[in-house]
Amino acid sequence: MLKKSKKIREINIFDNVPTIADILLPETLQERKDYLILGYNKYTRIFAMTIYPEQTWVSWLDDLFHIGNINISVKIEPSSNGNVINQLTKKLVQAQSEYATYSRQGNILHLPELEKQIVDLEELRMLIQTNQDKLFFATIFISLNAESLEELNEKTKILESELNKKTAMIRTLTFRQVEGLKTMLPIGEIPIPNYERNMVAGGIATLIPISNPNLSHDKGIFIGRNLYTNAPVYIDTFCRSSYSS
Repeated sequence: MLKKSKKIREINIFDNVPTIADILLPETLQERKDYLILGYNKYTRIFAMTIYPEQTWVSWLDDLFHIGNINISVKIEPSSNGNVINQLTKKLVQAQSEYATYSRQGNILHLPELEKQIVDLEELRMLIQTNQDKLFFATIFISLNAESLEELNEKTKILESELNKKTAMIRTLTFRQVEGLKTMLPIGEIPIPNYERNMVAGGIATLIPISNPNLSHDKGIFIGRNLYTNAPVYIDTFCRSSYSS
């Protein structure tokens, strides 16, 4: 009698291939009020930028990397020119109406501030209408990492102090740390709402980490050179996709 041959199990060579989730998932995930425990001696606290400097400059965020073991996520979304122009027009008419009212009343206290506001709004509207500039919405999230809760609290004080020097402020995502973690990961998660800040192209350019020599659009306008590597930097202000760095 012939013995029936044993069927050899076919192994799929594409099984058990590591995915991006396998790389990004922490060893464990425990959420506390204002921090996360991601494994043994792995503590993380996530913040959202709430107040930005009135004037930004190239690499103003790069100074924070000196704190060590810190991640900064910048989400950028281009706005619709039509909606922006309509909103700027409404704001401009409102400022002009307030200026006329204060002038008739002889109240000169607020006139200089309103004059500056009117000039700025008219200039910005003109630049957008003539396609010389574009408005974006930016959100900045920061995560601090430490090996103990005490170290995490100490680094939080340093981070807040550094940002205060730049007239910027952050807010801890209380009871929303897991949401913040998802937003920080490079998986295209929609940013937590209500933390957006509108910026023109020049302001957005200052958020680009100049320590990265290859961060540049393939096509666009030459805006300068990387201060560290001297590599050319191009930006396409009319690209409709979102960018994060």
